[in-house]
Parts: sequence; structure tokens; C-alpha cells
Amino acid sequence: MSRIVQHRITTATDTVRSGLDDLLREVRIGLDAADQRHLLRRLYDPANGGTGLLPLLAEVLTAASVAVGEWQPHHEATVEALDEAAAYVADSAGQRINTARNLLTRPAAQDWPAPEQAYAKAPSTISEVGWTAQAAADRPFGTEGTREFWLRKAALLDRIALTDEHVDEPGDASDASEAADRAARRLMDVDDAAVICDPRHYVRQQYALWTTHQ
Repeated sequence: MSRIVQHRITTATDTVRSGLDDLLREVRIGLDAADQRHLLRRLYDPANGGTGLLPLLAEVLTAASVAVGEWQPHHEATVEALDEAAAYVADSAGQRINTARNLLTRPAAQDWPAPEQAYAKAPSTISEVGWTAQAAADRPFGTEGTREFWLRKAALLDRIALTDEHVDEPGDASDASEAADRAARRLMDVDDAAVICDPRHYVRQQYALWTTHQ
């Protein structure tokens, strides 16, 4: 029976290793803001009862500790070491990952680029109006827009609002600003970014990062 069990363990761990190799390749290619938060949530998500890869690994360690305690009851030190390892993975490592995910939405003040910096490489607003309109028209009915769509749309509306905010028509400027704010918040929803900063500042930061990696 032991060889059968060991074979199943080997097969399972090889599958996990293969999945982690795939994950490592994705991370090394590069992750944008939304991808970063998605990765960390898949590793540890306290909002859904502590789900994710780390809590599951902690359960495996805890189960191993129980097995040792049942089959070799005099190995108290082994049981204690496994329990500590499980607690570290589920609590210490998990909470640190959660902290890292939260901190991603709290950049330092110098991380907010000025509009001139953020949109230095941006196409003309007329070009972007055409792009967003075409992207919206090409999107299959009932499907969500891509992150690129929401980012470029939010950046476009921010640029329009910045121009309108310099005119003497306060009503028009307010309408443009409200549209820019709504689009910026939509992008933050897509990125699952906590609303703890000016949404339009967030758009400029993410647009600058996006253009840098194009």
C-alpha cells in the first residue's frame, strides 16, 4: 500500500510543481497592477475565508502533523515543528502577502506623475477617441472590456477634463471632470485597487507604467 500512496503523492506534487513553474514564467514575463493583485489573491485571500494556495499548503502540513501524531505518538517535537510550519504558512506568510497586496494601492507621493509626464508618450486625444470607440464597437455583446480599454479610456477622459478645467465654463468643466472620475474609478474596480487615493492620479500612474512597458 505504501508504494501506491507514495506514487500518488509523487504524482500530486509533480503536478503542483508543474503549475508553479508555469506561474513563475508568467511572473517573470511581467505583471501589471491588476495581474499583481490577482496573483497575490490567488496565493492568499482572507476575504474569502482564507482561501488560496498558502492556506491549502498549511492544511497539508497540518494533516501531516496529525498523521505523525497518530502513527508515531512519541515524536512530539516533529508534530510541533509541523504545526509551527503550518501556522507560519497560513498566518505569517499569508498576512504578509495580504499586507503587500494592500500596500500596492498606497504608493508614495512621488509615485504620482504629473499629467505632462504621464501622457508624454500618449497618442493624440483624437486618435484615442477613435481607438476607444472602435474597441467598444468590436467588443462582443455582453462581454467586459479589457484592462487596456478601461485604462486608455480613463486616460483619455482625464486628458479631456484637464483641458476643460482651464476654460471659463464651470458647468462644462464639471461634466468632464465627473466623467473622468467615473472612468478612473472603473479602472480602480478592474484593478481591485482600494479607493484610498485620487482616482485620476491613479490613472496617470498606471498609464505611465503601461506606456513604459509597451
